[in-house]
Amino acid sequence: MIRIIDERGTGKTSRLMLIAKEQDAIFVCANPHAMEYKAQAYGIEGIKFMSYEKFSTVLDQPGNYVIDELENFIKSAFGKNLISYTISTE
Repeated sequence: MIRIIDERGTGKTSRLMLIAKEQDAIFVCANPHAMEYKAQAYGIEGIKFMSYEKFSTVLDQPGNYVIDELENFIKSAFGKNLISYTISTE
């Protein structure tokens, strides 16, 4: 699993889009239409996009996925206020 952890404005989203393209993965995000435009602006084509809400309905289906802003996905999917979590670097 590839984790991208960095500050705002450092290119996390564009790096994630390149990973999605290389891995033929669906890019899961809050606003698929806005991300499509962003990908076009970056010159990255051939990515499929899916909303957090749609992803929540296909969790049991196979496929490759990348998730933009994991914390926001958790809030969206579970309706919970995430205040802390752990993550391993391995």
